[in-house]
Amino acid sequence: MGKKSVLFFSSVKTKKMFSIQSYYRNDIMILKELGYDVHLSKSCWDFLCFWRYSVAFIYFYRYGLFAAAIAKLLGKRVYFTGGIDYLEPAFATPRQRSVQAVLFRLCNLLSDTSILVSSSDCRNVAALYGGRLPRNCKLCYHVIDIDRFLFTPDVAKKPNQFLLVAWMQNIDNVFRKGIDKAIMVFKAIHGAHPESRFILAGPSGVGSSYVTKLISRLGLDDCITYLGPIPEDMKVRLMKESRFYFMLSTYEGFGIAAIEALAAGCCLIHSGRGGLVDAAGPHGVKVPIDDMKTAIATCLSLYESPADYDKMRAGMDFVAQRFGYKSRLAAFKEIIRPAGNQKSC
Repeated sequence: MGKKSVLFFSSVKTKKMFSIQSYYRNDIMILKELGYDVHLSKSCWDFLCFWRYSVAFIYFYRYGLFAAAIAKLLGKRVYFTGGIDYLEPAFATPRQRSVQAVLFRLCNLLSDTSILVSSSDCRNVAALYGGRLPRNCKLCYHVIDIDRFLFTPDVAKKPNQFLLVAWMQNIDNVFRKGIDKAIMVFKAIHGAHPESRFILAGPSGVGSSYVTKLISRLGLDDCITYLGPIPEDMKVRLMKESRFYFMLSTYEGFGIAAIEALAAGCCLIHSGRGGLVDAAGPHGVKVPIDDMKTAIATCLSLYESPADYDKMRAGMDFVAQRFGYKSRLAAFKEIIRPAGNQKSC
């Protein structure tokens, strides 16, 4: 292999996830654009094959520790990225935070640069180091292909359709993503406005079984459709077709779906938790997910008096200016430099 080879790791069940999840896909494209040969891995043992790579690029500060340890022992450069949900006090239990704190410290010790993806992660990491972010930690938001999502026709012509796309292979993610809350909010909206529709999509599993049973129990089979896993092109089309997008998450490491929805001209209904502070900014409509009565009242009012085009346009412009593909590309170009050609932090 050449000197510019990256072994790209995440502890996914199948390598297909590297093409399904947009944050993996975008970073792989960026690394390729920087001239690296990218080899995908879901096994730490791949890092023993020292001849295959010069750079270890690792997603998430948990199982990636073992991959980083092997790579460092073999003299390779190591970079970490991805959200750090289990450092967030509002989301994780004290025990989960303690374990994640130890894992992050160890991963960061082995990391040439840890590429953090939200200001909430930066805050939580800094708290581990006496309030100061380590010098090898850099903030760099996730990005999307703006042109692909950008909605250009009149948003006023969108149907009264809600959308939520999320990973539903386990039940914990159903609760973290607020899918159960979104269904309850929609039930109230549908009761007042029977023409309303809600589309759910995402990889299926125990979580999706819970969701479909909840939909049936609430008598919403005729107005909520669960599509299961869908291709990227279909997700983009559904976002462009939908007027509203639910993101009532208890916590988001970043919230890529939020910037996709804003770019596609959706009215983003969100919790403002975690990385959504960065991803949504002042746009969309923030609702209090711990007060369902107020959340429902807010969403009913929004349904009856949707945001105008100027507000939708402002959301699109916000995403285009802040989360374009080229911004993360430029950051990677500075961070992932050949050995001996790196700027000091």
